[in-house]
Parts: sequence; structure tokens; C-alpha cells
Amino acid sequence: MQPIGIVGGSGFYELLDDAEPFIHDNAYGRSSEIYRGTIDGYPVLFLPRHGPEHTIIVPRINYRANMQAFKELGVQRIIATNSVGCLNPDIALGDLAIPDDFMDMTKRFPFSMYDNTTQAYHVGMSPAYCPVVRQALIDAANQVMPGHVHDHAKIVITEGLHYETQFEARLFRSWGLDLVGMTTLPEAVFARELAMCYAHICLPNNYCIGVEIDASELPKLLKPGVEAFKKVIRIAVKTLASQEEEDCVCKHALDHAILSKR
Repeated sequence: MQPIGIVGGSGFYELLDDAEPFIHDNAYGRSSEIYRGTIDGYPVLFLPRHGPEHTIIVPRINYRANMQAFKELGVQRIIATNSVGCLNPDIALGDLAIPDDFMDMTKRFPFSMYDNTTQAYHVGMSPAYCPVVRQALIDAANQVMPGHVHDHAKIVITEGLHYETQFEARLFRSWGLDLVGMTTLPEAVFARELAMCYAHICLPNNYCIGVEIDASELPKLLKPGVEAFKKVIRIAVKTLASQEEEDCVCKHALDHAILSKR
């Protein structure tokens, strides 16, 4: 059985039975620490982006090494979690959102798994996320928090580490964007470039619409949100394990990609 990859915050390794931490070195460097274990008997690999002690800041995450590690370790499907800002007043803080598309406003280098190669695949990003993994997350989220799930949301990924200015937030809203985050990209693109399936579920924990939230309020939102994430992941892992043979566009991302020689 293929292991399912999980990317998220440092507390999620508690989900795993018999969690075994290790580092995976590959052609792109050293991955964040990975935990190998099972969830209800299903093999999973959990990778906390920021490290187990949250010491790897956003621009220092080695996204290529992380995705390559999953690829070499036999992962086909990846579930990711994110805490995000909210641009849409119809999405309440603490709700669950499963984005269906993104806008990339990052300036991170490298931009591709193929930046250091003489050949480069130009993969399609439509749909932006794996439909199979997305549906598993949507179904699981509706079981965990019925009435508080948003399954059509557009997210903009910014460079960080600072938050958006008021003008940027107004501009993003005028473009029809619902959420803003910092870590989904280039993670999602690198997964597609490796023909892996990827989708993520988000917890809005602050408003980017001129509504201030006291920093002391964040733990009150994050704690129940993390618990909801854990319940969703447990259900989604079981669903995806039962759908291992189901086909999707991601698995064929390189079949018809445009190959260019540099």
C-alpha cells in the first residue's frame, strides 16, 4: 500500500501510531524531519514544514527536498494543512476551507523542480489541485464540521513574512480572492511537477479586511482548528487508501507536458 503524505504543523505527528522520525537527503538537499507511522493501520508519512520545533521559517523551507523525499519514499497522494488569513467576510474564522484554485504572488527561487536541469517540463496546473484528494477532504470536513465548510475558495500565496497592506488586501478582494497564505507554493507546483496528487485544507485564523484580532485570541482559534484538522485527516486517509487505484490528472502530469531543452 502506498503511504499517504501529510504536510502540516508540528503537532500532527501525534496522529500517527508508532511515529518514527527521520531525515531524507536527496538531490535537492535535506528535507524537513519526516515521521513514518500509521493512522488506523494505513501507512502515512508526516512532514512538518517548519520542523518539529517550528524553527524553519517560510523562506527557508526546502520545498524541493520535501517533495522529492515524498516521491522517493513512494508517496502518490499528499494532504496539506494551512493556517491562513481570510479576505472573504462570508468565511468565518475557525471554519474549514478547501481551496480550488490559487494565485501565485511569491518570488521564491528555485521556481521549479527543473531549475537546475538542462531539460524542463512545463506542466499544466488546471485543475490547480488534485480532484480526488480535494473531494476526500471536502467529504471529511463536512463530516467533522457540517455547515462550516467552504469547498470553493481562491487563495493567494504571498512571499511573507509580513502581512498584507490594506491596499494589497483590497486589491486581492477585488480580484475575487478569498484567502491569503504563505506556504502552499511552490509546494503544490512541485508536487504536480513530480506527478503527485496534492490538495490542502485551510483554517482561517485572522481577517485581512481591516478587522484586527488580538494575538492572544489566536490560540483559542488554533487549538480547535488543529483538532478539526486531525479528525479530517483521519477520515481522508482512510478514504484515499481505499481509492489507491483511482486515476486522476495529477498522475499523468508529465505524460503530455511540454518538454523544453535549455
